[in-house]
Amino acid sequence: MANKTLVPIDLSDMETSTKVLNAGVSSVKQNGGDLVVMAVVPDMISGIDYRYAIRGEMGGSEDYDLKAIVQETLDRLNEVVADKLPDDMKAETIVRHGSIYEQILDVANEIEPDQIVIGAHRPHLADYLIGPNTARVVRHAKCSVNVVRI
Repeated sequence: MANKTLVPIDLSDMETSTKVLNAGVSSVKQNGGDLVVMAVVPDMISGIDYRYAIRGEMGGSEDYDLKAIVQETLDRLNEVVADKLPDDMKAETIVRHGSIYEQILDVANEIEPDQIVIGAHRPHLADYLIGPNTARVVRHAKCSVNVVRI
């Protein structure tokens, strides 16, 4: 019986995220335990140094309020979870900022889930089977990883 199931989703791809979330819900219904749904706000665009953003030297960087962005993402994640989960099921929600696969693995190390349910994007020429974030989570997770093929 699973104690916790971690389900990272991409709020910018709700078609994939809905399928992944449904797989996580099915697993919790079948095996029991708690559902933890997370999203990651990716790092800033490559090549932009945070020191410049902090000093406001990158043209418009004063508007980049990371705390507000993380809070907006958490609010959106809570809306999605409330909308997509069955009425009798509750889930913990977590939003992190940084490298996607690193944040997923960090949360997994913190909460020690029995499994991670994660999506694999449709294969593109560069991806072959699964995307780079999913592949890294599969390789480095300390628990079972259920990859949902989209």
